[in-house]
Amino acid sequence: MNIAIIDDQEVVRYSVAKTLKKLGHNTFEFTGIEKNIVNFIKDNKIELLIVDIMISDDFSGIDLLKNLRFNNISNPAILMTAYTTPTNMIEASKIGVKDILQKPFSGDDLTKTVEKYHIKEEKNIHTLDQIDEEFVGSFETMKDIYEKIGIAANNNLPVMIQGDTGSGKELIAHLIHKNSTRSKSQILAINCASIPKELFESQFFGHEKGAFTDAVKAHIGFAENVGNGTLFLDEIGELDIILQSKLLRFLETKTFRKVGSNIDLEFKGRIVAATNIDLNKYVENGQFREDLFYRLSILNILVPSLEERKNDIPILVQHFIKKANYDLKLNIKGVSNDALEVFKNRAYKGNIRELKNLVYNCALNAHENIIQMGNIKNINQQINHDNTMDMHKMISQIIEQNGIENSKTTLESIENAFYTATVKNCNNISHLATYLHISRSTLRKILEKYAIEY
Repeated sequence: MNIAIIDDQEVVRYSVAKTLKKLGHNTFEFTGIEKNIVNFIKDNKIELLIVDIMISDDFSGIDLLKNLRFNNISNPAILMTAYTTPTNMIEASKIGVKDILQKPFSGDDLTKTVEKYHIKEEKNIHTLDQIDEEFVGSFETMKDIYEKIGIAANNNLPVMIQGDTGSGKELIAHLIHKNSTRSKSQILAINCASIPKELFESQFFGHEKGAFTDAVKAHIGFAENVGNGTLFLDEIGELDIILQSKLLRFLETKTFRKVGSNIDLEFKGRIVAATNIDLNKYVENGQFREDLFYRLSILNILVPSLEERKNDIPILVQHFIKKANYDLKLNIKGVSNDALEVFKNRAYKGNIRELKNLVYNCALNAHENIIQMGNIKNINQQINHDNTMDMHKMISQIIEQNGIENSKTTLESIENAFYTATVKNCNNISHLATYLHISRSTLRKILEKYAIEY
């Protein structure tokens, strides 16, 4: 292949070219600021671009690729970078970049990545590494999510974000909005579980004055208020089945009527939904409309739990320390190695949100501006002590009510309630078994004993 290597560092261009030449490729080297680069790429039938993301202080590899696209040069491109930002990586995804090479990379990494472009059918997209706000992570765990954020930001299709509570679903919705053409308009978040069923239509679509007894004045609903922005429907799985049919019609027609009106209004916004439940299971059980599910999940983003991305914990801890310093006016300089091991080995039922709260709590109690293992242990002991006292009091009251002679029945009732609650809050059987420190088969037997669906 004819490959253009674009990097402001000569040593990088030389090293990459040397590896590619051994594979039989023809290479052409540029710093990225040459005035004739567009014409050269056109005239020499360049088949692949390998571009550094930082060409100069005021001109990036993304800028160069956008300029090439503007000049009708759509060659596939690989980005090289030592440090990535979410904005750059999402922008790269939007203009079709399929791979990045994280510096320093090996000759094998370069070879494997370049050779994919010999296979024209290759459709895997690898982008993105690290994100701002709370949603940080390693390249390996975040690349698929950022690929999809870039795709979502580049169109107006409905998006479904699925993941456990506290895993960062709303942050993803905000990133999609921030990097889309709607970013100058607002993103409006709605918790579908918090709005009473009888008020949902009025809140969602609005109502006219006099539409019902308490309608003393007209009300603008979410669908109208969002304008050209993004309507984020959180906990969509909790929406009543009757309201689901109204939402489906709204999505299909892109129109709505205020309660008490006979005039159709156009919906100009974009829908992003999120859920922490298994909607496929809800569809099977008739709790969620299948047609609405497919309408909402044209693009599906699955967010991993913190348990599935334990390697990201050191990055997240450092990130939350920086945020704690800013938010709480602290000067925490770091975390001890043994404390970091405790952070890494904990089970986080509350995912990223729980880790953030733990870091903030430790930061407030840290001595000498370093988070130590003792800070975490003290917090755990306080939490466990409080929980134990509450539990003793609750069980004592239940036994007093039922009588000591009914202890076995009381115990089974408590166990039934406990497992029912845990399944409701963690519908992944493997994760739940891990949290409870029992095998999956043991957990299944317990759930079958109490006829608890999972």
